[in-house]
Amino acid sequence: MNGRLLPWRIAALVAVTMILTSCANGEGSGMDIQKSKQDGEAALLQVVRVPGSEWSSEERQAKPAPTVCTFNGDAQGGVQYHWFVNGSAPSDPEAYIAAVGKELRGSGFTVQLRETDYGKYGTLYEAVARGESLPTVATSANAKGSTIMLDSVCVAGDAEKL
Repeated sequence: MNGRLLPWRIAALVAVTMILTSCANGEGSGMDIQKSKQDGEAALLQVVRVPGSEWSSEERQAKPAPTVCTFNGDAQGGVQYHWFVNGSAPSDPEAYIAAVGKELRGSGFTVQLRETDYGKYGTLYEAVARGESLPTVATSANAKGSTIMLDSVCVAGDAEKL
């Protein structure tokens, strides 16, 4: 991996991980595991279709990792899917993230836009989208690349059996 790309990817991963783990993903008590996964896949495709960043077919079809989540107070009682994909650098990262935010708002998400200056590594622009019974989507971009980190809704299930 190019040593110049590593610092921005680490910064993006840390920032987005903090955002995703600090939010309580709405538990989908009436949703099954397959529906949760399908909704996550749909949200991922919605973001990669926003013009401004290029995503390889491998990234567009990335297989999610099933992970354990807290469901109805049981720390091991739920399952959610997690995606992490990388795209190209948008020519205008700020405009790209604004477009992602607009797209997700149009689908019922509540979106927060942020920007963080990392000094010599540049500014990282982020759109974090959440909603009742919706996946959590965190998209970030800067002059080096773009990423999407997505967690499906937590539903009852056992991640080890998937």
